[in-house]
Amino acid sequence: MSDRRNFVNRRKSLFWLVLAVAVVLLGGCGGRKQKEENSYTVYYINPTGTRLLEQSYSPDAQTFEEMMDELWEQLVKPPAGYQSVVPEDVAFNGYERGIDALRIDFSKEYYGLSNTQEVLLRAAVVKTFSQVPGVTKVMITVEKEQLQDLEGELVPAMDANSFIDTKEGGINSYQYATLELYFSNAEGDKLAREMRNLHYSSNMVLERVVVEQLIKGPEEKELYPIFAGDVRIQNLYIQNGICTITFNAAANQQPTENPPNPETALYAIVDSICATCDDIAGVRFEVEGNEDGKFWGDVDLGQVFVMNRDFIETREMQTEEAEK
Repeated sequence: MSDRRNFVNRRKSLFWLVLAVAVVLLGGCGGRKQKEENSYTVYYINPTGTRLLEQSYSPDAQTFEEMMDELWEQLVKPPAGYQSVVPEDVAFNGYERGIDALRIDFSKEYYGLSNTQEVLLRAAVVKTFSQVPGVTKVMITVEKEQLQDLEGELVPAMDANSFIDTKEGGINSYQYATLELYFSNAEGDKLAREMRNLHYSSNMVLERVVVEQLIKGPEEKELYPIFAGDVRIQNLYIQNGICTITFNAAANQQPTENPPNPETALYAIVDSICATCDDIAGVRFEVEGNEDGKFWGDVDLGQVFVMNRDFIETREMQTEEAEK
């Protein structure tokens, strides 16, 4: 009986030992998982000050204020091999949580930055702090006045999507562009305009930026996308003013909700590129695996498409004329 009691006691002891180890292991896994989920990307520049670099960081902050302080400290104290995007003579005056955006204020020396310094600093600050919970957009102010660009225009609040990067060649610097994009109306027979302002990597051609934004889809609720599925650009080149785009096979799939007419979809791309890119006179299309050479089985792709305003809604045409 004594032996049985000892056996039971040993089994109980082993059970609790295994349970304790399991709790520790699960706690460790949970801690690692929480650490991974709490990971942020902080942006720096390379030693020559011409390119953004990324560094993963997991803050310990518990409050919004602590998070802001901790991320700012990381920005100005880069790891080895990196440089801070904030020059020593540019002071951080603080921040303000607005209704529409987080405002980050710098000293007047901000306006002494070169174009490359300024846009890389702006990109790093916006992309870093827009990750903070509760922050949707970031506005840069100088001495509490909204930032102005070189032409004296106010720079609006920005989010991470205001800066388009290329993964192939990294980011050397950013260029600013106003895109004139066209998406389908609810009936699918006309196009409506959506203006989009963003900075894009100097390693990317503007025509590719336009098409990738069209693939991303409209931001305005009353407009509808022209693409469905996992559409990708396989190749894009420009020769003699003609932009040739090769899509993967997914480009030949119509959207399931409010699909536009085939011609409407094609001219959304053509009109967007021609309206935004001054040097483009026409657009050619190729679709992978498209043996009959037709878009959505209807439009012959063996031609150069030029700007066609007949597909643009009347109200958009009137607005364009008024702006001229």
